Amino acid sequence: MGYLGTKILTQPLTMKKVLIALAVLLVIAVGIFLYLRSGKIKEDLEPFLKKKISDLVVDASDSLYHLSVERFETDITDSLILINAHLYPDTILYAQMEKEQRAPNDLFDVTIRRLAISDLTPTAFVGGNTIDIGTLFIDKPVVKVWHKKQPYNIPDGDSSKTIWQQIKKDIKRIRVDTVMLNEVDFVYTNKSRQNKQTRFLDVNLLFTDILLDSTTQFDRQRFFFTKTGRIGFKKYSLNTEDGLYQLNIDKVQVQTHTKEIQLSQVQFKPRLSKKDFYNRVKVSKDIYDLAIGQVDLRNVDWWSSMAEESLLVHRLDLKNGEIRIYKDRSKPAEPESKLGKYPHQLLLKAPLQLKIDSVQVDNLDVAYTELNPKSGQTGTISFNRIHATIDHVTNIPEEVRAGLFCTVRARALFMKKASLKAEFGFDLLRASKGNFKVSMSMGQMAGTDLNSITVPLGLVKVNSANIKSLDATITGNNYSASGTVKFLYNDLNITALKESGDTLKKRGLLSFIANNFVLRKENPLGWQPVRTEQASYQRNMQKSFFNLVWKTIFAGTGKTIGYKIKKERI
Repeated sequence: MGYLGTKILTQPLTMKKVLIALAVLLVIAVGIFLYLRSGKIKEDLEPFLKKKISDLVVDASDSLYHLSVERFETDITDSLILINAHLYPDTILYAQMEKEQRAPNDLFDVTIRRLAISDLTPTAFVGGNTIDIGTLFIDKPVVKVWHKKQPYNIPDGDSSKTIWQQIKKDIKRIRVDTVMLNEVDFVYTNKSRQNKQTRFLDVNLLFTDILLDSTTQFDRQRFFFTKTGRIGFKKYSLNTEDGLYQLNIDKVQVQTHTKEIQLSQVQFKPRLSKKDFYNRVKVSKDIYDLAIGQVDLRNVDWWSSMAEESLLVHRLDLKNGEIRIYKDRSKPAEPESKLGKYPHQLLLKAPLQLKIDSVQVDNLDVAYTELNPKSGQTGTISFNRIHATIDHVTNIPEEVRAGLFCTVRARALFMKKASLKAEFGFDLLRASKGNFKVSMSMGQMAGTDLNSITVPLGLVKVNSANIKSLDATITGNNYSASGTVKFLYNDLNITALKESGDTLKKRGLLSFIANNFVLRKENPLGWQPVRTEQASYQRNMQKSFFNLVWKTIFAGTGKTIGYKIKKERI
């Protein structure tokens, strides 16, 4: 794990220039403040000072940036105030720099309605190499960033140095008591990714006890050299690159000193109607609709997150959520194979390093709805009031080599009726083979409660069945799964159905044969021992991990009642 400045700063000399420019600006600010307070003629001073500051910015940025300030003021609180400041780039020069392969990756445009600096005294700059001020207040800034990754910008030898090590010859210390930014609008445009835009509106920031010197350059208890910090913003939205979904977050709160992040009302929703969605994708693809009331991240490692493009979190809490999944099976099947797309395989392929010690899920509902073209109806399988713990969520190589499984332990209500417990174990070390294990146990429920699934999806109506319990233990890999299934029930009676126009009709003969000659009405049968069946299933490579688990359990229950599950056509 590196420190700030080892991997964030691809152009350390630019950062050094910025900080030196800041120091000179503040020295000039002191002069402006003292001059204005002394009663000198403001009209004569301001044009000179504006030009001086503008020249400073031009020199510090090698003419890439310019700064304009409408006016300077002082108030009774001994604060220096800049009104309507604008830092803007020379886009013609930037284009020329690109041709010469010396342009930076990022271009900035910053407007500030009001900037106030308090507690300015000459002693704050003794020796010319220290900056000590009280409060910096910035009101309604608009920050625009255009990012275009330039292939010739690679870290040089100085990129291993911290910020302080890069500026210490010019500045020994920077100290600010308080920094407040009010209603920041931040717009980030990634020109390297088809002008993808990210917006953060009405952001509020409060940082206290900011200190950059030799004692804090490696201080991992500080966030960007601040002792405490609060960041908050509302109404964050982001569209996925394919245009199918939108991520919305109603409110974000960051507490840097407690290393916590809280997200409220997180939604991941389709941007299109079901009809338009399938017209776009052309295949039988799942449609996801997710809403989580609250997401809490605890003990976040800021330094690693910022410097190494990783997310290291002790605990992640998800509270009060709902996940709805919809599939229209009347559409053509997805042609691509899902090999390599088990949950732990996707985790290891994540674009950033992850290590979450524990994920706690509290009160989550999951519903899967499928349209069956044979019946023309939809059926919904639901898991309600889910409470789960997920341990060892990581793709960091040294953590994976430790051989720990990523484990999921959950309890829920199946179809709002039967108690359900399940445990999943994902072998991270052997993820390439897809190795996993599952154990589950379901309690009592009436078989007729399954008709909302079996009628539209299986063309079978359960007339009666007393389900006592269902237990299964399964192991599997990329291509198959097998295990044992124990299904206890009695009083089983069904009706087979068939499509007839817009309705489903009874298949009398088939129902008679099934109930009297095929199906076993109970387990155990009379005084005979309980039947525990061996189940196995070959994976359809176009189907998901959960389809394989479900079909393996269904194969075992089918053998128990005397029904043989058909092999899917691949």
